[in-house]
Amino acid sequence: MVKITGSCFCGQVTYHGDVEIVGAANCHCDDCRKASGAVYLTNLFVKAEGLNFEGKTMEFHHKSDRGSDMTKVNCAACGAPIYGLNSAREGMVVLRAGTLDQKELITPSVNVFCESKVPSTPLDGTLAQFDGMPG
Repeated sequence: MVKITGSCFCGQVTYHGDVEIVGAANCHCDDCRKASGAVYLTNLFVKAEGLNFEGKTMEFHHKSDRGSDMTKVNCAACGAPIYGLNSAREGMVVLRAGTLDQKELITPSVNVFCESKVPSTPLDGTLAQFDGMPG
């Protein structure tokens, strides 16, 4: 377990907790790219137990390429992406790594959806790479 804190751009949505970090990934899929406005999105997978959010959020719902129900949660004031939920990953919260205060905890081990990455985006050759989502 590790203690984490974080917030959106304007600070109206915050989170804190003692959580288990399961992993981190750089996602190059079209959905993450468009939802974040960046060429890829680094996601931190944490167990939901012990994680607390405060502040007004807005949600966007859609289906993944595998048919699972996806929820993207953003700050209602500044619109910054905070986290996501995936019905195929029960009990897991996918934090947008850029919102985390403890930068040293952001240690991606994989690049996923590399087939749809922006061609000019360099990839760290020490990380595993997958054309889609593994498993």
